[in-house]
Amino acid sequence: MKKNYFWSPHIDPQVATLKSVSNSLNSLTRYEKKTKNFLINVFGEWDKHNFLNVNKIDLTSNKNLKDKKYKGFINSRFLYLMIFFSSYFPLKKILIKNKPDFLIVHLITSIPILLFIFNKFKTKLILRISGYPKLNFFRFCLWKIASAKIKYVVCPTEETKSFLLKKKIFDKEQVIFIPDPILDIKKISILKKEKLETKFEKPFFLSVGRFTKQKNHIFLINFFSKNLQYLENYKLVIIGQGELEKDYYKIIKNKKLENKIQILGYKKNIFKYLYNAKCVISCSLWEDPGFIMIESACVGTPIISSDCPSGPKEFIGKNENGFIFNSNDEASFKKALDAFIVSSKDSINKKLINAKKRSKLYTCFYNSKKLSNIINEN
Repeated sequence: MKKNYFWSPHIDPQVATLKSVSNSLNSLTRYEKKTKNFLINVFGEWDKHNFLNVNKIDLTSNKNLKDKKYKGFINSRFLYLMIFFSSYFPLKKILIKNKPDFLIVHLITSIPILLFIFNKFKTKLILRISGYPKLNFFRFCLWKIASAKIKYVVCPTEETKSFLLKKKIFDKEQVIFIPDPILDIKKISILKKEKLETKFEKPFFLSVGRFTKQKNHIFLINFFSKNLQYLENYKLVIIGQGELEKDYYKIIKNKKLENKIQILGYKKNIFKYLYNAKCVISCSLWEDPGFIMIESACVGTPIISSDCPSGPKEFIGKNENGFIFNSNDEASFKKALDAFIVSSKDSINKKLINAKKRSKLYTCFYNSKKLSNIINEN
């Protein structure tokens, strides 16, 4: 029986990758009986997460790390260093002693990659690209040096796969496209039918995501402020939390948009909001692949998305599965919104059917089968 160890330490509990890791672990355990899966719980960051027959391995005794403040560039980098020095040698010890068949790494990957550069393990390393990769000089050099020690590089989109191949960091045989395990269909079918806590007097457009520069919610807020009459029959609801929350409220107050734009905090069940929205809007500057977009397709809600790298363009195509606009371009966004508003019911339904078919690539079952293929072929 193959032993798979998963590595994904995190300092931000809102990162979408956590859902991907959880779903991947649970689905692989459920559908692939020839493997035994373990999650490395580096500093207690996974304590509150429950898994199906998955063993957690507590790596360090420094549980105080999970209570450290990570906001801001300097604080987050300091915390990364603390995680590095507290986990490097304990991880090395576990790999030597337990000899797992595979170590699948998702976040803060520099630690295991450096270990594999300087040591020889019987374990095979799988690098899972989480989010659109920012290929700075350090990461480029690290990946290039470690390429011979990495068995596979798993990409969440074809565009990311092509991007890495063009950079000639890894061999063609190493780089594989496996869609993220975003959708648990049975669970979603139940959650989407729950009643909303909030009653909305008008149909609402919905935007979901962390309140960060990446999600670009300010673009959407500014667009609504300039087009109040045009959008008088609609409301904008933004769900999430993050470091820009105060900025959002300040802009909304200064522009007197309190009755037009409503900000809701973190919601455990996002699917009931997706299901009841008129449409879901993503103005992100980058996504890979774009969880909310795929979840919207699953519940049957139309999608309007920017063409940012790299997931949305691949998922929506040339407007076959939704409506796409040029990133950060108000004129292009208005054109896409116009197209949505005037589209016939039949035209919308056709896009929804196409999107739902495409979303099946992102089910937990599909992911487990693809991951099983590369694990069991060795």
